[in-house]
Amino acid sequence: MPRLTSTAPVLAAALLTAAALEAQAIKPETLSAYGSYVQSAEARMAARKTFLIGETKSPKVATTPGNGQNPHKIAGAMVYDWVGTIFIPGASVARTVRMLQDYDHRAAYFADVIASSKLNCRTGDNRFGFTMRIKEPVVADSDNEVTWERIDAAHWRCRSVSGDVREIGSKKGYLQRLNSYWRFVETPEGVMVEGQTITLSGEFGSFMRALGSLAGISPEKSLRRTLESMKESVLSNREFSAPPSGLPACTEQP
Repeated sequence: MPRLTSTAPVLAAALLTAAALEAQAIKPETLSAYGSYVQSAEARMAARKTFLIGETKSPKVATTPGNGQNPHKIAGAMVYDWVGTIFIPGASVARTVRMLQDYDHRAAYFADVIASSKLNCRTGDNRFGFTMRIKEPVVADSDNEVTWERIDAAHWRCRSVSGDVREIGSKKGYLQRLNSYWRFVETPEGVMVEGQTITLSGEFGSFMRALGSLAGISPEKSLRRTLESMKESVLSNREFSAPPSGLPACTEQP
């Protein structure tokens, strides 16, 4: 008997290609609106009463909207705001941070979402700039600036901001900017991880968004895969490299 296979992903990909959604340059009003959204989101983070939104010791990923139902409509685009959590049993925050700061080898640690990466600049031990080619939510190259902050021996956080994002192949505008915010808390049992991603995407109708989701294009799924890969890599037997010295200093972040 012939084996039946699902044609949904193939159909979705074909429809997306046929639609020929050529991405347009990001309009100034779109960047301004995205900047305002990010500023408000960061103000909410700073105003928190607790370091984490909710403490969890579940080894499974949990996600929730970061600011009400997604997507959020802004001038000429959509914003997706997701929060994800996971617990890494038996881990230390020092090893977790060491893995995440090994920027030249991120493709090995996050194989589901990153194809390649390279550290380009460094300022002290808390500011880094790197480029990477991502696989999720679309294939694209991005330039990223990251700032780390050690609160105390058990608490760390970092802020990652993408600059220019260049989609590879057909330009559909699914990913135009990406901010991510991470918090880590070490406990006697392991490390609690919380990540929040704020993604700028082109303006699509509900039908095209549904097709994109069917084809696997989803900021929430990408966050889930990132958290799962983070846990797997930290718990592996890999040795992580410290960021190399001798790199140029990073320029000021926006």
